[in-house]
Amino acid sequence: MSLLDHDRTAKQSDEVAAYWVQRLDARDCGPSDRSAFETWRNSSPEHARAFDRAQKALAMIDRNLGSPELLKLSEQVLLETGDCQRARQRRLAIGFAAACTLVVTAGIFQAVNLPNDDRFIRSANIYETGVGERSTVTLNDDSTITLDTDSLVQVDFTENSDVRRLELMRGQAHFEVEKDSRVFEVYAGDRRIVALGTAFDVRLDEEQGVLITLVEGRIEVDEIANDIPGIVKSLVNQAPAHTELAAGEQLIAKPDSQPRVLNADMERVVGWREGRLVFRDDALRDVVHEINRYSTRKLVLNDDARLDNIRVGGVFATGSTSSFVEAMEMLYPVKAKPAADGNIAVLWRDSTDQNEVERVNVETSVRKSESSSSRLHEVRF
Repeated sequence: MSLLDHDRTAKQSDEVAAYWVQRLDARDCGPSDRSAFETWRNSSPEHARAFDRAQKALAMIDRNLGSPELLKLSEQVLLETGDCQRARQRRLAIGFAAACTLVVTAGIFQAVNLPNDDRFIRSANIYETGVGERSTVTLNDDSTITLDTDSLVQVDFTENSDVRRLELMRGQAHFEVEKDSRVFEVYAGDRRIVALGTAFDVRLDEEQGVLITLVEGRIEVDEIANDIPGIVKSLVNQAPAHTELAAGEQLIAKPDSQPRVLNADMERVVGWREGRLVFRDDALRDVVHEINRYSTRKLVLNDDARLDNIRVGGVFATGSTSSFVEAMEMLYPVKAKPAADGNIAVLWRDSTDQNEVERVNVETSVRKSESSSSRLHEVRF
């Protein structure tokens, strides 16, 4: 291949990669789109390299959106491609940000330094979501992974692998496993989940440990020894904890505690995949912890003991921190105000207006009464 042909091929790969960067982030991106993307990326090392370049470029654009330098460069994009019908069609199809990405890959503004961000230099078998994002990936065996907010999973198998092995390294994921003669195993924390033709949910949480919920089918869960040296590791591996789950059951494995198997609240389990968070008389601090997973702007509770007595029931949309705050201020004696660090402080509301105090007390009493008389005191926002 001549140098000219090589450059033309690389440019075409960059254009397709720019499209995929935008397409995979679209709300209507479905399993068929991701399957087509995987086929394209895996068909050539150059395709994988082009996609990495497009991700880096778009990351730079996102971080510098609105900067004078980027505005100047975007004007250059329009000037240099304005008379090109194909470029206009491409911009309409994949968006302005992708057009900027094409400029990066074409070397129009080499003076801009791309950040050395590990998130955008990962290999093709690692999938990741940012805070507030949700994504579905179709694997080469037609199994699917749906990633929740701020999650990362590594896929360690190909079409020729004897075992379908994956590892949830952060966050939460839902796995729908296609039937196959090969074992499908997921590692998460100190647990190994083995499944064949089933659907299950796995979450890693600093406070709760590993939560594994079986939606349908059957799975086996084994305890494994991570980072345990010498003879201790060999002794642990002699008698690993082994648990079989039936549909509707959830295993909770907290650090330094015996694992528990409970009947799962399935509306809670499946809710996040539909953009819903379900709470049933939960402590406010636990609810805030869950709400914060979906937003970069965090809710912060002070150490006022009165806040520990607030219980929350309801259904809230993921990422709708403002709606949650409005509901709390309306239903409970709390107030929210911006904090110096950009987060939102949630405080107990003290008022010198006796009528206001009485109104809040009456509303709170009514809510608590309704909650105790019904299994689900539900508020939807």
